[in-house]
Amino acid sequence: MQGLGAKVAKFKKYYIILLLLFFKYKDAIMSLPVDIVLVRHGQSELNKAGKASRKGDNHFFTPEFRNTHSRNFRLTDLGIRQAKVAGEWLKKNAPMPLDRFYVSDYIRAKETAVYLDLPQAEWRPEFSLRERDMALMDNCPEDEKRRLFALEKRQHEIDPFFSYPAGGGESIAALCHRLKTDFVSHLARECSSKKVIAICHGHVMRAL
Repeated sequence: MQGLGAKVAKFKKYYIILLLLFFKYKDAIMSLPVDIVLVRHGQSELNKAGKASRKGDNHFFTPEFRNTHSRNFRLTDLGIRQAKVAGEWLKKNAPMPLDRFYVSDYIRAKETAVYLDLPQAEWRPEFSLRERDMALMDNCPEDEKRRLFALEKRQHEIDPFFSYPAGGGESIAALCHRLKTDFVSHLARECSSKKVIAICHGHVMRAL
């Protein structure tokens, strides 16, 4: 009987610990959205320039182009078509109606949101969904990156998660931390059991 009593006492102890852990983390467990749909923006002017540059064509990188901040690049004609096609697919396949609509404050993401043409969409610009900060490596021709930032590219090959772009910016680890403390925490607080869509960027989607 003493052995049984000891087992019961041990069970109660662990049961109490589990209850304490549950109540400590129940908000994080129970408050997440039931669905989160992530959509990358359509092809942007910077995407088009980067694709050409990787093939040795840098004619898009004029002084005016290079002096444009990444947030201001717009969708190309192809990007607009991509957004419209994505919108039609979402209307047929996503869990409609959606409850909350978030969009990165970058122009290419906002334009994508418009061309998706989703029903009852009231888009909320969300600064924390902005693209990863690539510092000096943003809006830069490929040959220039290879010539000026060989060390940073080598560091990225060794450790792509923790390495930083040339000039600072964000590592993938820093991006994950930014999204967790800002956007994911926001979803946990305000979007319990909701169906959410977010228009954002490639690095952001991989980090989430």
